[in-house]
Parts: sequence; C-alpha cells; structure tokens
Amino acid sequence: MELILTLLAALIIGLCLGLFGSGGSIMTVPVLLYLLKLPEKIAIASALGVVALISLVALLPYLYRRHLQWALLFKLALPGMLGAWAGSWASHFVAAQWQLLLLALLMSLSALNMWQQQIWQWPLKRSWQIVLVGFLLGCLTGFVGVGGGFLIVPLLLAITSLTMSAAIATSLALVLLQSSVGFVGHYQQLALQGQQLDLTLIGMLGGLGALGSMLALALHQKLPQSLLRRIFALLLLGLGASLLWRHFL
Repeated sequence: MELILTLLAALIIGLCLGLFGSGGSIMTVPVLLYLLKLPEKIAIASALGVVALISLVALLPYLYRRHLQWALLFKLALPGMLGAWAGSWASHFVAAQWQLLLLALLMSLSALNMWQQQIWQWPLKRSWQIVLVGFLLGCLTGFVGVGGGFLIVPLLLAITSLTMSAAIATSLALVLLQSSVGFVGHYQQLALQGQQLDLTLIGMLGGLGALGSMLALALHQKLPQSLLRRIFALLLLGLGASLLWRHFL
C-alpha cells in the first residue's frame, strides 16, 4: 500500500511542479520520510534527485514557447549552484530536525505570500542584488533539500515584472540546476559516510513525476492564476504543519 501511495504521490508531485514551477521537493521529502520510511538524510538527498528529473521534463514546454528569461537565469544560476553546493555541505553538520524546522517555517511564509491577492513586492534594479538573492536561494536549496521553487516563484514575482508563466519557466530552470548540484553534493557526502542512495527508486519516482508534469499542461491553460496560487498556498500550509507535528509536537 505504501508503494502504491508513493507512486500516486509522484504523479501529484509532477503535477504540482508543472503547474506552479515549485513544490516538488516540499512534497517529495514528506513522501519519502513517511511512506517509504527512509532516513531523514537519505530522504532529503533523494528528493533532490527526483525533483531534478521532473523539472527537466516540465521545463521543455516552456522552452518551446520561449517563456524562459535567459538573461535573468544567467544572473541567478551560477550563484545559485554555488549556494546549493555550500548548503548541501553545511547541512551535514546540522541535525536533520533543524533542517526540517527551517523547511516548515519557509513553507509557512511562502504560503502566506501566495495566498494574498497582491503578493509582496521588492523590486531589485541592481545586478549584484539579484546575484546575492540567487546565492542565498541556492544555500537554502542545498541545506533543506528542496528545489527552491516554492521560494523562487514568489520571489521572482516580487523582485521583477515577470508574468506568471515566465516566473514558472525561470523557476523550473533554476530548480533543475540547483537540485542537480545539491543532489551531487549530498551524494558525495553520503558516500564518504558509507551510505548509498537508491538510484532505481529515484529514477522511477522521477519518471512518474515527469508524466504528472505533462498532465499539468492541460490544466494550466484552464485554471485562473489566482486560484492556482491559493491552492498551492493551502498545500504548503498543510505540509508544513505535518512536518512540525510529526517532528516537534
């Protein structure tokens, strides 16, 4: 039963990532922790691999439609990847429950922002500010084992004048890069500790999630953006509350 629920969850994760350009790792970490009973460090590392595979497939339609903002991506990508490596390295010196606590708090703040009719706005006009934001996002990505999209999409909408589609496309590209680097960083650290990741499981969940991201394309054109943001906000709050309840209450 746990395996069936996990496979169903992988489809939903892909659907969420395709619709919002975010949320993949936030959902994947609890699934691996609570359904497959993986150790916390293994779950966090595996989630990055799954999300990297899903985001690669989910990004392709946006590339075809030319929604990706390449200039902005270049400003965020390299510092983001450096930050992801640094965050994944630093995470191995911190107890897993503190990683999950930070993840839950970030989810709650992001949910509050996405629920509002008018999300927070902090326009950034200088390139160095955008580069710094990219590095900090990467650090969070590697540290808490998430792709970072649940932070990237609201942040891009807040600091730029991008449309929702352009923000999702840019988010997916960053999630792909940062998740990949974070996964490699965790893989190397775990290997040094004599622990192995189940690459077959990661590939299977990533493939099902990719299928879910394709299903998201049909829904994306039919649902209003305000409704999508509020659905995502409720999902974030529910998962954040679940993490806090299971690990701290």
